[in-house]
Amino acid sequence: MAEDRAILTLGSATYAVSEFDILRKRYHIDSIPVAGLSGHADAAAAIADAVAARDAAGKAPYVAFIRFFWTGVFYPFNADMFGPLTTNGCRLFCGAGIGYDNTDIEFLASKGAYYCNTPALAVSTAHTALMLILAATRAASQGDMYAKAGKWRGDASLPGGILSHGQDIEGMTLGIIGLGTIGKALAVRAQACGMKIIYHNRHRVPESEENGATYVSMDELLATSDVISLNCPLTAETRHLLGPAEFSKMKTGVFIVNTARGAVIDETALVQALKSGKVSRAGLDVFENEPNVNPDLLDPSLSYRVTFQPHTAADTAQALTKGELDLFKSVEEFMRGERPKCAVNDPKM
Repeated sequence: MAEDRAILTLGSATYAVSEFDILRKRYHIDSIPVAGLSGHADAAAAIADAVAARDAAGKAPYVAFIRFFWTGVFYPFNADMFGPLTTNGCRLFCGAGIGYDNTDIEFLASKGAYYCNTPALAVSTAHTALMLILAATRAASQGDMYAKAGKWRGDASLPGGILSHGQDIEGMTLGIIGLGTIGKALAVRAQACGMKIIYHNRHRVPESEENGATYVSMDELLATSDVISLNCPLTAETRHLLGPAEFSKMKTGVFIVNTARGAVIDETALVQALKSGKVSRAGLDVFENEPNVNPDLLDPSLSYRVTFQPHTAADTAQALTKGELDLFKSVEEFMRGERPKCAVNDPKM
């Protein structure tokens, strides 16, 4: 019975709407509207209220939970928010987005629950990383600023003075920190542009998945890369992975791109590396204290050397549609008694 396999959602489908309607026909789904929820406490209370209302009505508890896109503002997704669900037997949690640093997946695992993300966003994120690599190496932001100011290629009245020559990425070495789904997608695209790919992970990936990329130590990656792209998850181990010591080991004039999480880079150290010339230019989609951007990065003396994006690397209609389909796919796999392919943790049964 659909009523016995109920699903609770935070938000609703925006992109794969027809597929969500099909899911509604297969299972009973209650949705919590996000309008009117002002933060974590409101969202946690709404989830607790939904669980209590279902229990009071004598209905079977929710077996799965879906958090749709545009609900990340309610983080952290932790025991405070998910406890009422896990206590009542919910064993599947699906969240829109590739990253899960704001979700306590270990808590869920301890309660015997899966957490599934949406890896379908990887290709769009890789495209943004490549876009930022090209923008940084070709001084695109500086050229854009000069042209819009009516100064064409610049003059002494503008930061930087005159637009410098760009650099072709063909023949450059791209160091990818984190050769996961996104890193692999970026590697393929960068190779098509003639870049040599090296990478560093905590553990080397199987040779069959390297696709021509070469595994190196972190020190070798820092010392030999012309461009460094951050594509690793944010964890306790990767917070401020690039700091003063790491910047000191890099080539002078290196380009830095970050589409991972802002806190993977020590932004104070990045500012100093930009000021010293150790870092030539940077492309940033994510920031340590987003939505607030480090004011030192916004200073005109540096900002013309940084291309900014407001954490929109995966923000395309196609990617978001595929992401919602990932959510529904995980639900169907779980309902069939399978381990969802998008699961990122291992429940302790």
